[in-house]
Amino acid sequence: MDDDASVVRRVLAGDVDAFRVLVDRYNDRLFQFCMARLGDSSDAEDAVQDVLVRAFRSLRSFDPARSWSSWLFTIAANRVKSRYAAAASARALVDRAGVEAAMADEAASEAANPERQALDALASESLRAAVATLHESYRAVVELYYFAGLGVADVAAALGIGVEAVKTRLFRARKELSRVLDDSRQPDRIMKGRP
Repeated sequence: MDDDASVVRRVLAGDVDAFRVLVDRYNDRLFQFCMARLGDSSDAEDAVQDVLVRAFRSLRSFDPARSWSSWLFTIAANRVKSRYAAAASARALVDRAGVEAAMADEAASEAANPERQALDALASESLRAAVATLHESYRAVVELYYFAGLGVADVAAALGIGVEAVKTRLFRARKELSRVLDDSRQPDRIMKGRP
């Protein structure tokens, strides 16, 4: 199987059909990334198509010394942020993600325990809501690392920051997510009587 740079060279040499290899290789990961950012499957599909078209048109500017996935997800991050993110509200993202997670869990295993499905859907909704509350610099690394499946070096290249900065932001984001999720699981305490 050709590596990404080899496929790009084939496309640039005139074998435009070879671009299909890259589409097949990255389509699902791009969709997961865009879905995590936008929360709507239709918007995510449109964004993926937009990213792939832009990547194809800009292929001559790709530096084979860099990682293809970093380059591609940089385009995705920029497109989602500039064109699509303004249209998707954070609340709609959380609501749709919860519904979609519940439907995906249900479709995956009809024989599964309904209580387990409900708990899984709630956990998925809580996680997406927690990720949506993160500062943009933390949210971006979480989405690229966990939702897009990029490695630390590729996340660093996509965001134009150092590897250690990615590791630090992932650590802080996980800590913040843990705090947010723990707080959301605690019942509201009403102080009665003397303090």
